[in-house]
Amino acid sequence: MSNPLSTTALRALRRAGALWAIAVVVVAVAAITLPAFRSTVSINSLLASLAPIVLISIGQAVVIMIGGIDLSVGAVAGLATVVLSLHGMLPGGAPTALVLALLAGLAVGLVNGLGMTAGINPLLMTFAMAGAIQGLALLLQDSPDAAAPYDLIGALAQSFGPVPLLALAALVALVIVWLWMSQSRMGRIIQATGYDPRSAGRLGFPVHAATLVAFAVAGLLAALGGVAIVARTFTADALVGSSSVIDSIATVLVAGILITGGVGSVLNVLPAAVIIAVVGQVITLTGTDSYYQMIFKGVLLLAAMGVYQLVGSGVRVPWRLKGALLRREGARA
Repeated sequence: MSNPLSTTALRALRRAGALWAIAVVVVAVAAITLPAFRSTVSINSLLASLAPIVLISIGQAVVIMIGGIDLSVGAVAGLATVVLSLHGMLPGGAPTALVLALLAGLAVGLVNGLGMTAGINPLLMTFAMAGAIQGLALLLQDSPDAAAPYDLIGALAQSFGPVPLLALAALVALVIVWLWMSQSRMGRIIQATGYDPRSAGRLGFPVHAATLVAFAVAGLLAALGGVAIVARTFTADALVGSSSVIDSIATVLVAGILITGGVGSVLNVLPAAVIIAVVGQVITLTGTDSYYQMIFKGVLLLAAMGVYQLVGSGVRVPWRLKGALLRREGARA
């Protein structure tokens, strides 16, 4: 019986094993050396903090896979929390606010994608959008009737034992996006575009459509990440997602996704996020200054970039689309 998973998906599963081994070692060392880490409260807190990191990093991974980057994910997450706080002024209340928060993230992603297809550098485009979105969120935050939707937050903040509901939702989102990227035609087009956009365009692939889809996914998941943040903190704040930009980029690089695009697997986002979240939890439990966490992430980014600089010249197309690319190029010659 043939395997239902593509070669790309199977290869991603094998490669995720090494990163998971590192994540398991990090968790084991933290659990052995720090008894407080093993408590139910600590595990719940760790998983609750992991949910927004995973959600936002999945979207960042998709954007980086297509050869872009999204510096607006933190602002989108903050905007989502503020939109939720406006539930009292909206017909339908909290459910309407939740839908609008997700639509806002989707809209920002589409605008970012349109900017990139128009030839604007993704760094400049998403940086400008981050400023505009954060300013809008700060204005909305000053609304006199703004307040967190406690009924909705209470429902989203439920846990099954020590496992928060939103942590499970983040896991489901990861699996869905991984299968979409590895099994679907659009997912492979995103990878092909990131690996070599000129060749993808010459071969007739819908590069512009793939770019819009990638950024839209990132915007939607950033908004979901904002919802996860609200469920954890019970507060709405336009600046609450500020650290999400470096968190998501660090997670993607640790996951082995090449910053220049086209190479890597969304599946690796989970163990990479676990490593970063566990280090953050250890710093919190030991009472260490939080600035050390920022230093750790910066060093992690530099180390990841150094490794990719050394091995980048030997990277090859790692997915099954390579054969299709070559066949179509030969047919057009």
